[in-house]
Amino acid sequence: MNTEGVECIRHSYTVWQTLNRVEPTINNIVFDGHTAVVHLTHNLSPTVLPSFLKLQVPAITTFHFSETELESGLLKIYKQEDSWTLEGLLQSVPLISFWYNNILRSVMGKVLTTAGDIIDSAMEHAQQLKLQSRDIQQLGHQVAVQNISKLDEYKSDLKEIYLKGLKESE
Repeated sequence: MNTEGVECIRHSYTVWQTLNRVEPTINNIVFDGHTAVVHLTHNLSPTVLPSFLKLQVPAITTFHFSETELESGLLKIYKQEDSWTLEGLLQSVPLISFWYNNILRSVMGKVLTTAGDIIDSAMEHAQQLKLQSRDIQQLGHQVAVQNISKLDEYKSDLKEIYLKGLKESE
């Protein structure tokens, strides 16, 4: 979610306050003077639902700052970027988390491993076929060379027999 402008950022915080009974837990902050990257965990517990229903969603919020006045040293946020990973969202919901961790990841791991094994086997088989075709080609070349020399012998014998036949028919 990208938000620009002070008023829009205020409105997004108003929405977050309605969705959360508890403020987010800040895990790490990195600030370089113009940009702050905050790794946090949102403790989502909407006020319209019972308080025992809450989700903990990991997120990364990036704040972009600009000076309020030239060389004043005072900074204000002009842009905020919030991002969540699909894995974080899936793991924050209890039943979906179990399904994702124990079923989907296992099945996808086995599918990808099997696909890798099939591709490896196909590559090995293709390599063997290539080597066999090279052997067949070399044998074919040797047979062709042998047949050419035999053909030369038969050709000379045929010429002699033909000439002999002509002499006899006279």
